[in-house]
Amino acid sequence: MKFAMLLGGLLGFSVVYVMGIVAGKAPTESLVQASLGSVAAGLLFRWIAIVWIRNVKQMLMEKHQAAVAAMAEAEERKRQEAKDQATKPV
Repeated sequence: MKFAMLLGGLLGFSVVYVMGIVAGKAPTESLVQASLGSVAAGLLFRWIAIVWIRNVKQMLMEKHQAAVAAMAEAEERKRQEAKDQATKPV
């Protein structure tokens, strides 16, 4: 989370400051706006990171559940085959 927020803050500050200078604003005014842009972009990146991590955890949980279900199905199939082998006359 900290890395995402720091990265967002750095990008937000850089983009807003450069755009302010390119637009012809005074460096101090651009600096103030860049500070606000840093906070906004940092919070946005933090929110995106939270959503991304939640989705990755959910995907991994679903894969784990599918693997467990496949193992249970294979075990049941093995039991059924052993039962069929035991009941078949030779």
